[in-house]
This record gives sequence, structure tokens and C-alpha cells, in this order.
Amino acid sequence: MRGGERVCSGPAVKLNMCVKGAHEMGCTMLDVVKLEMREPVRVDPDRLVELCVSLGEATAEAMITSTMEDLANGIVEVEDAYLRGEVELLAQKANLLVETANKIGMTTFARVAEDVASCGRNREGVPLAATLFRLRRIADRSLSAVWDMQDLPG
Repeated sequence: MRGGERVCSGPAVKLNMCVKGAHEMGCTMLDVVKLEMREPVRVDPDRLVELCVSLGEATAEAMITSTMEDLANGIVEVEDAYLRGEVELLAQKANLLVETANKIGMTTFARVAEDVASCGRNREGVPLAATLFRLRRIADRSLSAVWDMQDLPG
């Protein structure tokens, strides 16, 4: 870290920025801000175990795989509705994502999908765009987390 630079970090964002007097310290606009979006995802392993116990391992695995495909397709539908400006449809599709994600314990995914639905219902353009982008990031990581949990022996 260079002199005069301050690092701020939280659970979702790591922010590097030069503090006041940046120009005098040799900082340029390229040095000012760097954002790294890293948010942990939460998957409820108890829900996955519950599915395996109640449905049997093979049936649960098929159901989880099918649900994950539904989520991947559902995100595309939400994004398509956004691009067409159909916010009512977007909110409906996002609400379906919430229900679907909760079926297999994808709690972070469900929470962010609910945020997308809320922004859509309230017609909040900039928050909707940001939250939709967040949903895409969370979806990629959540789907990977569930796949990884399925691969665990046991």
C-alpha cells in the first residue's frame, strides 16, 4: 500500500482509494477506486439433507438438478423481461426464482431475487439494474456451491 492510500473493506466490497491530497501524492484517476465484488453465498445444507432423506438420494439429486436448471432458465427470463422493460413480468419471474431457490436451500439467491422483485414492483430503475447484476453474480456462485455440495461423499 502506498503512503496516503486507505483501504476500506466490508463483506461485499473492497474499496481502495486515495484520500484527500491525492493529486499532490501522485495518485491519478486510475489509482483512485478499485471495486472487487465478493459476496459470500449461503446454501442451507440441512435443506439438501432433508431432501435426500425424504425423497431418497437419487430422486433428490434429480430434483435438485432440475431445480437448478429452472433457476438458470428463470434468470434468463428475468433478464429478458428487464431488457424489454416489462417490469411487472420481471417481478413475477423474480418471485418464482425466490420460491424455486428456497426449495433447495439457496438462501442468498432467494434473498437477492426478492430484492430484484421488489425493485421491479417499485419501478426503481438504477437499483433494479444493480440488483439484477448482483443476482447474476450470486446465481453463478450459488449454483456452483450446490453442485459442489452434491459432489461431496456421504
